[in-house]
Amino acid sequence: METIEQTAAGVTARGGIGIAVRCDHTDPDEITCLFQQIQDQHGRIDLLVNSVFGGSEASLPAGQGKRFWERPPEHWDAMMVAGPKAYLLTTRAAVPLLQQSPAALIVNLTSFSPNQAAGNLYYDLAMQLINRMTFVMGQELQTSRVASIALCPGFMRTERVVDAGFGNDATESTAYVGRAVVALAQDPDILQRTGQALFVADLALDYGFTDQDGTQPATFIT
Repeated sequence: METIEQTAAGVTARGGIGIAVRCDHTDPDEITCLFQQIQDQHGRIDLLVNSVFGGSEASLPAGQGKRFWERPPEHWDAMMVAGPKAYLLTTRAAVPLLQQSPAALIVNLTSFSPNQAAGNLYYDLAMQLINRMTFVMGQELQTSRVASIALCPGFMRTERVVDAGFGNDATESTAYVGRAVVALAQDPDILQRTGQALFVADLALDYGFTDQDGTQPATFIT
């Protein structure tokens, strides 16, 4: 049950300056307050990473089954609001500050399965909406020198995944996706990739970074 203060402390421990700010990214007023604080303290944004999702089925009504007509409407709302809508509201508020940067980057965490179904219609639509939104954002922001990338990690080594019995050989650390973001942010030709949906595993090969254990885990999607 990590708190935002603990997360900020972890950022500081790694050499950054972690600042904890409570914000509901589905609430436009709270988002406005957040970016006003950023503007007052920093004046610009060089990197925005959107990574929020309210569609964890463990916290939603179970419904009558796993097929779309058996799922309750709450599944749609959770996956679309605390997901694509939150990404859009946050990015929309961030754009004026991103435009103050000489070369800014938006990274939208996503999941995508080319030519495959995700096994949950609502989840599939939410992720594909993020991918499409990223593409259009890239088109509209290109003249501002703000790149937009949808980034797809593999099977994350989170507490729940480990508790479910998956070991290091089947997962990747959260540092792996972080290193992908760093590589993208440092790429002087990042605008050549704008609008694309990219796998962390492919970027590891392109940019030459590894996971914490020195490996380059492949994507879990085949």
